[in-house]
Amino acid sequence: MREQIIEIVENLYDIGTVTEVQEIFGGFTNRSFRIQVLREGCKKTYLARKYKENRAVEEVLFEHAIINYTIQNGLTIGAGIVKNRQGSTYVQPPNINCIFAIYEYLKGEDKYTWNTHDLSDTEYQNAARVLAVFHNAVRNFDPMGLQRKEPPILKLWPTFPEKFRKLAKQNRPGKLVPYFREQLPSILDIITINPFGMAEAAAMLVIPTHYDYHPGNLKWAGEEVVGVFDFDWTKIDLRLFDLCMALIYFCSSWVGNCNGELRLGRCGIFLRSYQHRLKELNGLESVSPAEREAFPKMLAIANIYLLYWGVSTFLEREEACDDEYQTYLKHSVRLMRWISTHSSIIAETMANAL
Repeated sequence: MREQIIEIVENLYDIGTVTEVQEIFGGFTNRSFRIQVLREGCKKTYLARKYKENRAVEEVLFEHAIINYTIQNGLTIGAGIVKNRQGSTYVQPPNINCIFAIYEYLKGEDKYTWNTHDLSDTEYQNAARVLAVFHNAVRNFDPMGLQRKEPPILKLWPTFPEKFRKLAKQNRPGKLVPYFREQLPSILDIITINPFGMAEAAAMLVIPTHYDYHPGNLKWAGEEVVGVFDFDWTKIDLRLFDLCMALIYFCSSWVGNCNGELRLGRCGIFLRSYQHRLKELNGLESVSPAEREAFPKMLAIANIYLLYWGVSTFLEREEACDDEYQTYLKHSVRLMRWISTHSSIIAETMANAL
């Protein structure tokens, strides 16, 4: 892989001679590499990304268009994309089913991951402010016909019962599949008691969404967010869904007896800061009454979406660790039940914060 990265950078880009290649571990979908180049005596660091095999060019172009647009419209801490010698934001070498792209390298510390985090109140506030800046920056984006292949949550949600049943029919050694089959009736019940359709969604804001906004996709300097990255899940969808996904990521506990609980105080901090920053920016409308009313339901939907991701990803990847993904699944199941039994206090928390 090192030789492949060097060949791509030196033959297809005009950024210098590669002197170092170091893989950055932790991603679930694509592979990333920290590369150092030397050009006219000056050293510079970039990030090279190898997208998963057979990733559609249209999806990559959509992601890159979002990144470029947000940087031009207020998100100053995003990683810019380096164009190749032909002026494109990606390359796909002959006889290789993978797309590559080069990004500016974001400075800052990787303090957290998506499921190991214990942010301070100030960090919650700053992370929420950055999400608000991103949402504000993309508010007038024109996709020019580009989009992720996966449909938005409004179209995806009714398909989940059948999708889950199909997953349950698959076989694989280990503990995850039997546990998943045991939980399937409860998962289907949660989907049934949380119907979501056009009438409810009609009053909600639709914008480009990050879809993977969590502490591990941020760079930090002390308690300040100095970088945001991993836009490959970006999709035009409901703003409320993106906000609820962020709350699931940032505010659900993974620790001890509290594993699978939402830390509502921190949810309040996050939402209050998000709403306040949008009002300061005076561009994108802040969270609406319709969105506030749907918060408990959308949290349940966001959690089921991530639960589905965990099970389907495990079954797709032969190298996936049974124990690791069972941990993810058990967390999501606990959180599913917690959200279901705490809808009133969730609604109260959201109302007070917004």
